[in-house]
Amino acid sequence: MDRLLLRFMSVTPRYPLWVRYLLSLGLVGLAFVAKLLLDDQLRPDPLMLFIPAIFLASVIFDRGSGFLATGASAALAARYFIPPPPSAAIAPLLIFLASGLCLAGVTEALRTALQKHSEAKAYADVLMMELAHRTRNDLATIMSILRLQARSDPNPAVQAAITSALARIEVVAKVHDRLRDTPVNSSVDLPAYLEALCGSLSDLHRGVRPIAIRVSCDEIAVKSSQAASVGLIVNELVTNAFKYAFPEGRPGVVEVDVRKRNEKVVITVRDDGIGCPTEAKSGLGTRLINLMVAQMQGGMTRAPMAQGCEVEVVVVIES
Repeated sequence: MDRLLLRFMSVTPRYPLWVRYLLSLGLVGLAFVAKLLLDDQLRPDPLMLFIPAIFLASVIFDRGSGFLATGASAALAARYFIPPPPSAAIAPLLIFLASGLCLAGVTEALRTALQKHSEAKAYADVLMMELAHRTRNDLATIMSILRLQARSDPNPAVQAAITSALARIEVVAKVHDRLRDTPVNSSVDLPAYLEALCGSLSDLHRGVRPIAIRVSCDEIAVKSSQAASVGLIVNELVTNAFKYAFPEGRPGVVEVDVRKRNEKVVITVRDDGIGCPTEAKSGLGTRLINLMVAQMQGGMTRAPMAQGCEVEVVVVIES
């Protein structure tokens, strides 16, 4: 009901003045007819049925229409429904008039507040879109600078560090790409996002090695901040698989499987490489995964397979 009233107050077209007043009088006329039909049941309350007419005139049209409906209702009630003597009806009519005028005034104030809120929200949406656009451009500039730095530095360790940094920046950039043409505060379609992200990771890490990435994901929509966290987790797990599961140019497959279980999302990354290490290294990537998992109230397990290794991460997704 509240949403219906807000819709009337925010999108009702501005009719000409005479049309608004005529329709307001029509609402009062409907209340008058209803009172005639229900006079036996509502005889002790001659003014009650006119209150909805005043309210609707104020909500659908404007304050002036509410004032007009109040005056017309009082006049009809005094002429046809309030028993003599007239002096006995002065107090009820004054209270009715005051209530109707206050109702119309409060409704108009609410309409004005809603209009200002709508304008402020539209302005904020424009600012957020501009901010997102500038952020995406800044990320692209940073990535270009890092690529130039990687090409110009002959140290393989430096090149590997820069490549890892590029992959992590790419995760955030992909989120901005998904949000670029969507409304502010909208959700990110996780399957499409992970497909694009894993495609970029494949191009970045594979080189000439025959390693494939397969992505399977349920239809899940998450907030942009959580999409970035999920993307960082997938990025680190897939990068680790490329780095450690397929040494010496060994071919293989990395599978990324994402499933929804109630309010949780299960991220499984498995490979058919040389198997799980006996002791997991606590590098930057592992620490980053642990940080993301802790922030999302989840956990991570690693299990060896007959051929390869499987890592499962369970995180909580906000509805």
